[in-house]
Amino acid sequence: MDRLSADLMLRWRDGDQQAAGELFQRYAERLLALARSRLSAKLARHLDPEDVVQSAYRSFFVGARDGRYVLRRSGDLWRLLVGITVHKVQHQVERHTAAKRAVARECQLAEESGACGLQASALSREPTPAEAAALADTLEHMLRGLEPLDRRIVELRLQGYSLDEIAGDVRRCERTVRRILEQVKQRLHQEVD
Repeated sequence: MDRLSADLMLRWRDGDQQAAGELFQRYAERLLALARSRLSAKLARHLDPEDVVQSAYRSFFVGARDGRYVLRRSGDLWRLLVGITVHKVQHQVERHTAAKRAVARECQLAEESGACGLQASALSREPTPAEAAALADTLEHMLRGLEPLDRRIVELRLQGYSLDEIAGDVRRCERTVRRILEQVKQRLHQEVD
């Protein structure tokens, strides 16, 4: 193992948290690029490479603390981190391509039948004044009950911002934004029902 990595590992094992940060910074960008390269465009919308790399480091630090790894040669640490990261990506790919989660089952808004089966004519017409008022009341009621972060995410989405733009604004990953929007959507469905 190269001298700097060996020194950082020793410092970390002795309780130096700054050494853990330096180990992370030393390889994180290359591991992010590796994780991104292993994801299809569809999977990349559901899986944040940063989450994969953080999970890989978490596993590495737990294993290193427990003495599971023996690193002797230069490059062993890099090869170990690559192996853990690739394994994490493969696990997430399997998870997101299984049964109900399968990204291949997603439907696109651009399909001929509209938003997952809704007729284009229903989507293109203006709401009646009564429908608009009911929606405004329901939305106001929903927004009042949200945490400030959730409310900000919903407001930005209603203003037409993309998930990526919202994630940047609220300093969360796109997956978190998508999850919060899905939770709000579920609550809204319960309100309407």
